[in-house]
Amino acid sequence: MTVAIAASEGVLLAHYGDLLCRLMGEKGIGEDVVLAGTGLSRAQLQEPGRRMSLPATLQLLRNVRDIDQSADLGVRLGAPLNIGSHGFLGYAFQSSRNLAEAFDLVVRFMRTRTSLFDIRIERDAERAALVLDERYDLGDLTQLVADAVITSILSIGQQMFGVMLGQQVTLCLPYAEQQHHQGWRNKTGLNVQFGSAWMQVQFPAAWLDMTISTADPNLAALAAARCEEELRQAGESNDIVSRVRDIARRHLTDENSLEKVAGELHLTTRTLRRRLQQAGTSYQSLIEQMRKRLALEYLLHSQRSVDDIAGVLGYSDPSNFARAFRRWTGESPREYRQQYRES
Repeated sequence: MTVAIAASEGVLLAHYGDLLCRLMGEKGIGEDVVLAGTGLSRAQLQEPGRRMSLPATLQLLRNVRDIDQSADLGVRLGAPLNIGSHGFLGYAFQSSRNLAEAFDLVVRFMRTRTSLFDIRIERDAERAALVLDERYDLGDLTQLVADAVITSILSIGQQMFGVMLGQQVTLCLPYAEQQHHQGWRNKTGLNVQFGSAWMQVQFPAAWLDMTISTADPNLAALAAARCEEELRQAGESNDIVSRVRDIARRHLTDENSLEKVAGELHLTTRTLRRRLQQAGTSYQSLIEQMRKRLALEYLLHSQRSVDDIAGVLGYSDPSNFARAFRRWTGESPREYRQQYRES
């Protein structure tokens, strides 16, 4: 069964699918194998501005994983993704005056590349963090995608700043450690923590004021203008998934949360369900994903009791929360807190 593609439903720029075909082609794998079941051709992937739907993106990634089942596949896929791989967003980043300005552009224009993650910058007096939050449930593909994204970020950091990376940087990843992750530590001296609620790259806040050696105001303005146009074409102002997530978080404890969210969006519940289905997800999937992320955050970074966390997340019976959490992680909330809680 093939997947119909509509530009408005796209979650990943097709350019990255073309890069995957190229990488697999270098290993002698035909594009027909890589693209099987996606409904896409190589020519379509090369169309400027084309985006792949969530089902097509997941199918493509599963195909690649089936071709190469090595645990470090994500790392090897992310390594070639340098500044130039990310088009005008990459050019805008490297031509910015400083890292703060560059990250502001990434936060604003990330969805011209992909909407698989929400991205934000958090900062206090000492530390800053680039935080990526999975917007869709990627299931067993989470580690593959996260490994590729983190490796690309590290490659760009080394490309632009060289020896800056080191023990002042901490990676926080939302899955268990595997042997190949030692490579990040061995090559760069990074601190790496696993079992986090969100994927993060933490670094000294002072780095945000660091001047970028490739700064070019004219190029920055041109690249940002092109990113604005790409954002307009992607239709991000009408992003139903982001709007539902923003509203639903306020209604986690409400039994009729779907009706309340639909009401705030001036939609019927039927229309809202249909819109989410067209975007490759469902209301229940978004709610469950939100509960999982918040549960991890509260367990790792708050003093709330497990029963209190269950209530905040909308579980009237803590045992239901415990069962859901074990389904998500394979552990009870108390076991997870004991294993991963910051000392």
